[in-house]
Amino acid sequence: MKAHSITILKMSLHEITALLRDNLTSTALAAAAVIFACLLALAVNGVRLRNPLRRSMSTTELRFRNVFAMMSEERRQAMIASYVRKYNCNREEAMRHALEQRDRDVRSWR
Repeated sequence: MKAHSITILKMSLHEITALLRDNLTSTALAAAAVIFACLLALAVNGVRLRNPLRRSMSTTELRFRNVFAMMSEERRQAMIASYVRKYNCNREEAMRHALEQRDRDVRSWR
């Protein structure tokens, strides 16, 4: 490995370009793969960071929204308010109670 890197250091610019030209297909494919991977990583992270709801929501709220996604936002808020009144708790605990109640209902039908 050391001898190979010394050989590359001793090569002139003309020899390096000739080596790259001979292996142009594999060099181009490798470069394209690296560029594609970088663009994909930027796109995925960009979408994740731009979503303001994902940054400010707790795990419980995300699960609550996913489980009750078919309901309108107004109906979800009304459900949370009813659980807050019923259990005399905060919003987070109310969502947890709603999820637990739904899980119990699902298990009872098995």
